[in-house]
Amino acid sequence: MGVQGVLMIAGGGTGGHIYPAIAIAREYVARDASRMAVFVGTEKGLEKTIVPKAGFPLEFINVGGLKGKGGLDLIRNVLRVPLGFIQAWRLIGRHKPNVVLGVGGYSSGPVLVAARLRGVPTIIHDANAFPGLANRVVSRWVTAVAVAFAEALPRLKRPDGAVTGNPIRKEFFEAQRPPKPATSNQQRLLIFGGSQGSRILNDTMTGSLLFLARLKDTLEIVHQTGPNELEKMQAAYRTSAFTHARVVPYLDPIVDEVAAADLVVCRAGAMTIGELSALGRASVLVPFAAATNNHQELNARVVERAGGAVVVTEKELSPERLAGAISEILADPQRAARMGEAAKKLALPDATKNIVDLIERIQRN
Repeated sequence: MGVQGVLMIAGGGTGGHIYPAIAIAREYVARDASRMAVFVGTEKGLEKTIVPKAGFPLEFINVGGLKGKGGLDLIRNVLRVPLGFIQAWRLIGRHKPNVVLGVGGYSSGPVLVAARLRGVPTIIHDANAFPGLANRVVSRWVTAVAVAFAEALPRLKRPDGAVTGNPIRKEFFEAQRPPKPATSNQQRLLIFGGSQGSRILNDTMTGSLLFLARLKDTLEIVHQTGPNELEKMQAAYRTSAFTHARVVPYLDPIVDEVAAADLVVCRAGAMTIGELSALGRASVLVPFAAATNNHQELNARVVERAGGAVVVTEKELSPERLAGAISEILADPQRAARMGEAAKKLALPDATKNIVDLIERIQRN
């Protein structure tokens, strides 16, 4: 028996686009052994390494970004659009997908347009509260729309879209906080800035240690620095009140570290917020100021309005401000617990299932 269903997934560039797409692809093929999923991206995106490692075929088209570009870069990328479209057209002819899913990123637009013109059902999923340019451009004429945040639907001008949440690995819903001794008054603070770390978070935390010194007997710190700033941060902790802090370049698996934390200080990428919500952890969110359309702050404000986080923008960020936010939350353990419960209410554990259900509906129609 041949392949009974082909899902083509277009887009990428960042982990925030690729990891949800892989979760969707896995669920789609797991439902029927005769199905397959094929990805379309660019050679410059993270999909080049992540997708093959996940076991899925990956095709490339030659396109580049338009938003935020100027001068020769803009001219060059505009001129590449027709080539990217022709390549996308040929890929759809070769793979004959039953459905095309766009997850945002440079390659998403041309593939969705080509699919539409060839009569293939199309769906987009956007992980952020402020959708990316590719999804905003195509949203009005794709067959179906799925979003992680309800706030995205008005920006896509698709009130009929489905709020599914982001596909989050099931271990984030299953992990448990390790038990503490009944006599312990220790609280754990986890700081991380993504796999490469965050210089601004690292530098600010270095200054915050002095303001947090009075908590040295009750505060346990775990800090993921990224590989480039490990030695600098280890030296900073050695000369602080927190000489026993665990300072590491990378945390894997991160799920166990978040599960063990009482409070997390981190960025506000869509997947990070989804993981914090799945585990129900209080957070101090420092949105990446250079994120496109300021989408990280918009993501963070959703959690803050729900009562699950305190948002400190980069403009507001200082050692004293960060230390103050941490101290205020940890001074009242019940507050951290309440914030965690509020964050957990944002979690949508059936996100992947619901997205694939939607894909199957438009595939049948």
